[in-house]
Amino acid sequence: MVFKSLLEPLEINDIILPNRVVFPAFQTNYASSEGYITERLLRFYGKIAAGGSGLVIAGCMAVSDEGAPETNVIKINDDRNIPGLKELFSHIKNNGSVAGAQLIHAGRQTLSAITGYPVVAPSAIPCPLMKENPVELDIEGIKKIQDDFVHAGARAKKAGAQLIELHGAYGYLIGGFLSPYSNKRKDEYGSDKTLFFTEIIEKVKRSIGNIPISCRISVDEFVEGGLTLKETRIFALRLAEAGADVLSVAAGTYSSIHRMAPKMELGEGVHVHLATAIRKAVDVPVICSDNIRNLEYANNIISEKKADLVAICRPQVADPFFIRKSLNSQFYNECKDCGNCLYFLKGEKYVSCPQNPALQDG
Repeated sequence: MVFKSLLEPLEINDIILPNRVVFPAFQTNYASSEGYITERLLRFYGKIAAGGSGLVIAGCMAVSDEGAPETNVIKINDDRNIPGLKELFSHIKNNGSVAGAQLIHAGRQTLSAITGYPVVAPSAIPCPLMKENPVELDIEGIKKIQDDFVHAGARAKKAGAQLIELHGAYGYLIGGFLSPYSNKRKDEYGSDKTLFFTEIIEKVKRSIGNIPISCRISVDEFVEGGLTLKETRIFALRLAEAGADVLSVAAGTYSSIHRMAPKMELGEGVHVHLATAIRKAVDVPVICSDNIRNLEYANNIISEKKADLVAICRPQVADPFFIRKSLNSQFYNECKDCGNCLYFLKGEKYVSCPQNPALQDG
């Protein structure tokens, strides 16, 4: 089969993606306990890049110790992180993909037992899953975290990242500010729920120049009182106006985690319609994701202009050469929806996959 639309390059600012397939940021917990790049991470991302994705977004990368969502997350909060990140991005590029870096602050969706610091959030409302009472950020705290994103962006640029993604989805800190589900503030950061995010975009943009910024958002949180397409269609336009060069469409929060990584029982391309709606609202490329498990379907999404880029995660975790094998009509190890990649829900230390035994190697 000819995958003409999927294999068409896409130019964004000064970079050219060789095709429309994205490996999205994926928390493996393969970093060292200090947040440094390990040989295990280099092997993981090297294989994914060699497997054929046009864009590989490494992450998530914590912009501060207190913002780390997990124990062995990649960190980008110190210049000592730069040499390892430089090696990682070079490894991705040398294997044929454009190298991206996703920056995150977990907000209320972490634990002080993990970070060693008090959990913070837009409002003092605990995450229903994590259950720890967060401290409501004051203006000084808000500005400090925004600066953390700026410094992290500068480090990513220095290390060689070709695209930087700001994680505003899934109820993490930026997404927490966007959502009425978690943001009950009475100040300007409550009356304009995009303000925290748009200020970060503008500040990071000034720091990194023409490197593209992708903004990942949960277009529908699937929780009562949370974000829906009605709000996020408007929010997406504001993010683009602030300087977002790409919008990456996700769904769900920790309170609706079945939507963050949906099983096939929810249907093929379960959230593609959300990406299509956002694409109609903005003039920047849009990434769609979730339950896109074969290249025929992915190609149709692009050819029918439902999205500009297609994120394919779990099939590439099950078989890092999923893209190349599919293009060559070769057998590949298929994702079986076992949920082992959501290791934290099973009490495991890191990502594993029975379809990909190589991931067991430390």
